[in-house]
Amino acid sequence: MDPDSAIRSFSKNCHAGESDDPIQLDLSYINSNWDIHNNSYFISSHHPHIGKFLVKGRQMVHGEVRRYVDPIVYKQSMFNQSTKRVLNCLAQSEEELDEKISEAVKERDAVISKIITKVENTTHKLENKIHEDVQNAVIAINTDIEKKAWLAQVLEERIQKGLAQKNASPTSNSIENTNYFLFEERFRGSREDIKQRQLAFIPFFEKCSRVLDIGCGRGEFLEILKEHEIGCIGVDSDPDMVAYCRSRQLEVELSDAIAYLETLEDKSLDGIFIDQVVEHLEPNYLIRLLALCHQKMKFGYHITVETVNPLSFVSFVNFYIDLTHTKPVHPETLQYLLSASGFKECEKKFFSPVSDEDRLKKIEETADMNATEKKNVEGYNHNIEMLNTVLFGAQDYAVVGKK
Repeated sequence: MDPDSAIRSFSKNCHAGESDDPIQLDLSYINSNWDIHNNSYFISSHHPHIGKFLVKGRQMVHGEVRRYVDPIVYKQSMFNQSTKRVLNCLAQSEEELDEKISEAVKERDAVISKIITKVENTTHKLENKIHEDVQNAVIAINTDIEKKAWLAQVLEERIQKGLAQKNASPTSNSIENTNYFLFEERFRGSREDIKQRQLAFIPFFEKCSRVLDIGCGRGEFLEILKEHEIGCIGVDSDPDMVAYCRSRQLEVELSDAIAYLETLEDKSLDGIFIDQVVEHLEPNYLIRLLALCHQKMKFGYHITVETVNPLSFVSFVNFYIDLTHTKPVHPETLQYLLSASGFKECEKKFFSPVSDEDRLKKIEETADMNATEKKNVEGYNHNIEMLNTVLFGAQDYAVVGKK
């Protein structure tokens, strides 16, 4: 049997059940046989007569031989032992390296899996966002086309109506002949901006089933209520506004506000919204309107009245752009009128702040200022804040009352 076969056979016999890897088998053999000392050597003789003399002679020869051989055997055994330790350390390092490589591969696979999942999720979200943006863009384009077509039709009708009135009465030039819908498109802002601002009033009408929007105009708040599944109806005295709202499938009545309220049963409404209307009304009409609102509302529900804030100079300056404005209503006055009409818990809320870029700028303190300079800066900034409040305060306010 060749040496390699002998080693493998020995290792298999001594380490049954271990790995059949040749390197592992060789390492097992080295670990078991590194010490080459022969301590089991036994001198004997089977000769019956001269056996004792033969044994004695052999022992003497054996002793002389060991004197020269043992140092070599010792050094070889030490060399074998050192070699064994090095090989064992290398084998252990290899096992640890294999484990680390295996762990690194697992971590790499986990990271790759996470990256793939994240990329797939991101791709899915991006596809959904693109699809949603495209749909919104299509809706916006269609809405804009419909609005322009409708405005063109209204304008054509107004032109024809104006020509007819001019021919019939050349001196006729009243405010009623002005298209207020076009006026709002120019000066009040887009429907999207108005809807975004009016979202702040939705909490006062949650779980309502019949909210009345008085002076609903282009129907922004009615759309918001419908989107929140809140029952609603609007009333407006402008035929163009009513026609436009109805073209958007909104329930709107063409009527004077007081005349319409008088047709309703008492306690039939569970919410009333009045936005940018009271500044158009004469005082007596406003007082009668608020009294009817209280009469037609159920107990425990809210009325919200929003209008221009005359305490802000920038808002007051723009007030008379609209020729149909009668007079601004002071916040304290409106709050009192709601309370006098029977509403409880009347609270003022201010909206539409002027941006910081358009307000008066304050002076910043610096570390090298002395006490006097810091005091002057503090006084200056206090005065600037007071001026900003008067000149650039909130442009709108609302009074919210509860029956």
